[in-house]
Amino acid sequence: MRKFLLILLLSGALLLSAGCGTVVTAADPAETPPADAEAEQAHQPEDSRDGAQAAEKAPRVMSRQAFLDAGEDSPVAVEGYVQAKETWRDGCCSLYLQNEEGAFYLSRMRCSQEEYESLAIGRKVRVNGYKSHWNDSLEISDASFRLLEGSMIAEPADVTALLGSDQLILHQNEKVRFHGMTVEAMPDGVSVWYSGWDNSTPAGEDAELWFRASSEGTLCDFTVKPSLCQNREELLQTLQQLRAGDRIDLTGYLRYYNGPLPCITEIIPADGNLTEPS
Repeated sequence: MRKFLLILLLSGALLLSAGCGTVVTAADPAETPPADAEAEQAHQPEDSRDGAQAAEKAPRVMSRQAFLDAGEDSPVAVEGYVQAKETWRDGCCSLYLQNEEGAFYLSRMRCSQEEYESLAIGRKVRVNGYKSHWNDSLEISDASFRLLEGSMIAEPADVTALLGSDQLILHQNEKVRFHGMTVEAMPDGVSVWYSGWDNSTPAGEDAELWFRASSEGTLCDFTVKPSLCQNREELLQTLQQLRAGDRIDLTGYLRYYNGPLPCITEIIPADGNLTEPS
């Protein structure tokens, strides 16, 4: 009898053990990650995981055409060479970049003064930001940059023949040249240049000066922003000597603001002379 009870107890234990094993093996492996994978995820630093996700979302370096095709306010990434930069102020600066395919304008990029100084003219950089428009100006906003090896100073493209055409905007933000332009009077019929668009801006380093010139009857407004110019004193002196009818060659950057409004950094008399002041 005692032997019979012992055999009965042993049989029950074996059945219970088998039942428990069946429960474990019936669990869905897809819903129960391996213990080592769980531990690895738990010990992975949060910033490492966030950085990996950010890297996946960051756009690759784009061609000029890919940048143009990108949607408004979409993230963009480009590489180019610094061609001109405006004065650093309030932790921001704006600059013109160009590469072999075209040009880009970085609007109020946040940077330290030390970083600003590192942006030498001609230096290659990689830029991440967002494509944006503001009154016809095609820009990269909320930008950050990284210095790269390499340098290039772009040669200005002569776009004189494109004035007044739909093709001019294809060169937006590029370094450009206008040849044989004729100086025209400003809207008051007397002045040749204004301080500000309506001649009401106080004089100063960042006071934008406006003037007009034409080519074969096509009129265009131009500006001079002294802080953008390396030869500002010479440029301002030449601008102040201009008279209606003078013929000049202009070099600068094809900015747009409610239409073309090139920002000029060099004015050269087309025939080597300007009209003598009366």
